Amino acid sequence: MPRICTRSYAGLPVRESSRVAYVLTLLIAVLPLVGCRGTSAHVAANPAAPTIQFTDVTESAGIHFVHHNGAAGKKMMPETTGSGCAFLDYDNDGWDDILLIDSKTYGPDAPALALYHNNHDGTFADVTQKAGLTARGYGMGCAVGDYDNDGWDDIYTTFIGPNHLYHNNRNGTFTDVTAKAGVAGAPVGYGNSMRWKWSSSCAWVDYNNDGYLDLFVCNFVKWSPEHDVFCGKPGGEKQYCAPLAYDPTPNTLYRNNRNGTFTDVSRSTGLTSSLGKAWGVICWDFNNDGWPDFAVANDTSANFLFMNHQGRSFTEEALKAGIALNENGKPKAGMGIDVADWQNNGKYSILVGNFSNEKLSLWTDDGTGLFTDMADKAGMGETSLAFLTFGLFFFDYDLDGWQDAFIANGHIDDLVHQFETRITYAERPLLFHNERGQRFTEVGQQSGAPLQREYVLRGCAYGDINNDGYPDMVVVPSNDQPVRLWRNGGGNGNHWIRLKLAGSKSDRDGIGALVIVRAGGMTQRQMVRSGSSFLSQNSLKVTFGLGRATKVEQIEIHWPLGQIDTVPNPPIDQTIVVEEGKGVASR
Repeated sequence: MPRICTRSYAGLPVRESSRVAYVLTLLIAVLPLVGCRGTSAHVAANPAAPTIQFTDVTESAGIHFVHHNGAAGKKMMPETTGSGCAFLDYDNDGWDDILLIDSKTYGPDAPALALYHNNHDGTFADVTQKAGLTARGYGMGCAVGDYDNDGWDDIYTTFIGPNHLYHNNRNGTFTDVTAKAGVAGAPVGYGNSMRWKWSSSCAWVDYNNDGYLDLFVCNFVKWSPEHDVFCGKPGGEKQYCAPLAYDPTPNTLYRNNRNGTFTDVSRSTGLTSSLGKAWGVICWDFNNDGWPDFAVANDTSANFLFMNHQGRSFTEEALKAGIALNENGKPKAGMGIDVADWQNNGKYSILVGNFSNEKLSLWTDDGTGLFTDMADKAGMGETSLAFLTFGLFFFDYDLDGWQDAFIANGHIDDLVHQFETRITYAERPLLFHNERGQRFTEVGQQSGAPLQREYVLRGCAYGDINNDGYPDMVVVPSNDQPVRLWRNGGGNGNHWIRLKLAGSKSDRDGIGALVIVRAGGMTQRQMVRSGSSFLSQNSLKVTFGLGRATKVEQIEIHWPLGQIDTVPNPPIDQTIVVEEGKGVASR
């Protein structure tokens, strides 16, 4: 029998597949990976040891959060998906705090959120109850943004219905304003009943350039506990379903009414005409016309690229742009998503995590709006082939001025080892070092003990817990294991600069602003953005590594509403606050 290298799940819905189709799919799922382009689940990393080392500081930091997946032997699909996390400075003290999300129960029986306050000494305190984050249910994702422009970041969290919006009270507490704001989520019909949609990732974005943050919410498949599909061999044990077993849904866009309420404009802007199975979203101005667009990673259905027409409507152009399908014209199982100018040439690449045997996707703009998958050429393809990726993000972990990439992996089937010893439920994460825009080298196994171990990871995010300039990471497992906090050891002598933006005409967080830093003969670009990764939120402060450069010639900030500010010769190795139209406000 020939070896087959393709995406597969252990089960398919009986109602949609014959016994033959099921058996074929099962064989594909369990065939040995050795022989598939010479790759196994334990790909050897580059032998060159990096100087940066990550250390697990979870226990010493006082974080005692365990993610529960709600599994009770029924093999329901959400048990495989995990949840997200966020770095945020909710109390404006200049230190990154951590938000975590649990998925213990499908009903309103267990707390879903945990907020940890940074004590400025390497430890954190659980302030969830004090903060008033009392949402219960099966939690999924989150996004952080100041939707009312009062200078304090608010929190939106997604669930397998309903979702929750928490307004920051500016005193360390939050108020659940979901009902007043009108953002609980969109209902969907199941026969004669209505249920909330299964929402996943989300992002704050000012899509209509009115200076107030709007809200994009990804929706996954049409599912509820009462309408769970049996997947597996007829007469056999139930297996976890692939998304193919469930109907797709449209995503949701809420327009900020600038009075504390929102209006669902999904239909009027043209989004509801595109049905998918969305896991991740990135907001970025892909055609440089001054209006943010949305790239959406879909699972087993074509990815989306919603192009913004001056805040009035969107058209879906992923197929035209080249990011909808793989090179064989088939959809992948897209999960996490991020975007960066990793070559420092002004051209942006979209990184998407996919299923085992599908490789990462690294869609790169050729400058004309057409994207080509450069994963193989850039050194990511073969290395990632055997891994099942959920969360991911670009970040400059060694501050050399080039965007690296972290990849969170873990299989969905806890029994996969029974079928194939070379595939495991837990997988090690990948850390790709950017070789000056030429290619990536995978260095995870040489970057500290935490990255050498195997986990079942889902959401992930980065921030800086000790304000030393070097980005640290939080990763969320999906199999009743504790969340992990990994501190970046730094110490390689590279310099950096970090910016916190304060909009005046634009949204207060400066979400959507393009920041250009010129230093050491390089020009780096980053856009301030909410969302990205998988169900997670990175710190809204943007960090630029400077390598050995001891000065920054100039910072240029293109604000969402058109203001361009320049900051000549700013101080380095610290965080500066830049106000729209005024320049550096404080350090």
